Amino acid sequence: MGNVFNSLKERIELGHRHQIPVESKLIMLGEIIYAAGRGDLIPKEARELENLLGLRQVVQNYDAVREQGFFGELVEDMAE
Repeated sequence: MGNVFNSLKERIELGHRHQIPVESKLIMLGEIIYAAGRGDLIPKEARELENLLGLRQVVQNYDAVREQGFFGELVEDMAE
């Protein structure tokens, strides 16, 4: 698992140095989610990489956007 984590982390850091656009960061996020789904990353690693992308700082209402991306809609109350 460490190799996938380290590889993605290096690519994110390289992307920051090259000031990649938000769209590229979103593609990287997709790769992180895919790797986590395959079991190549544990949830803690996936969350760390997601935070490293810094999308909360550049995407307005990131938590709602993220939720819509996962569920296809904004889920107001997950308990219902």
